[in-house]
Amino acid sequence: MTLADRLRELAERLPPGGSLTLTRDGLLNLAALDGGQADEAAVPADFTVAELATRFHRSASTVRDWCERGRFEGAYKLNGRDWRIPVTALDAFLAEQRGETPAAHLGAWRAVRRGYLSKR
Repeated sequence: MTLADRLRELAERLPPGGSLTLTRDGLLNLAALDGGQADEAAVPADFTVAELATRFHRSASTVRDWCERGRFEGAYKLNGRDWRIPVTALDAFLAEQRGETPAAHLGAWRAVRRGYLSKR
C-alpha cells in the first residue's frame, strides 16, 4: 500500500467537513513501510465512548457528557450518532487533568488584545 493510499484511507475515515492535524512523528509513522505493507500500529484508531468509560472508570453517559461539553477537542459524532475521540484530544485532556499548561487556543490572542486595549 503506497503512502497516497494510506492518506486516502485516512481522509475517508474523517467525517464530512472534518480536519486532521498530523504531527511529524505521525507522518513518519504513516510513511514507514515494512516489507511493502504499512504498519497498522502507525495509525491509532479514535477512541469510543465505551473505551474511555472503561479507562476512566466512569459511566458511558459521563464520557458522552464530556464530549458534548467540549472537554475533548476534536471529538466528533460518527454517522451523527456515536462519539469518537481522537488520540490527540485524549492526550490534551490528560495533560489538562495533570495541570500541565495546554497549548493556547487560536482565539486566545483576542482575549489578550481586548485586555490590552481596555487598559489604554
